[in-house]
Amino acid sequence: MDDQQEFLFADGHAPQLGMPWTDDPLVADIAKVWGLPIGKNVRVHLKDSESMAVVEGRLELPSAPDLPFDARQSLSLRIRGYIFSSRSIISWATVE
Repeated sequence: MDDQQEFLFADGHAPQLGMPWTDDPLVADIAKVWGLPIGKNVRVHLKDSESMAVVEGRLELPSAPDLPFDARQSLSLRIRGYIFSSRSIISWATVE
């Protein structure tokens, strides 16, 4: 617990952190611009510069990119808590 710097206290159900689910039009627009299956289960192969070569799980957005959307810009992504950049992706495939 020494590394933890923030605590979240809330009554009731745990609040949703990060971007909304994939049925949100904003998330759908981001997925379309970057050509990524956000909200789907995927296997992603990452560049050697990343600490993990392959990550598998639900592809999520930890935060929204700046407007206007530009696929040439890096997009922050997350799978199972591991945060990486869209530029680190070598290849991806959806999995069931």
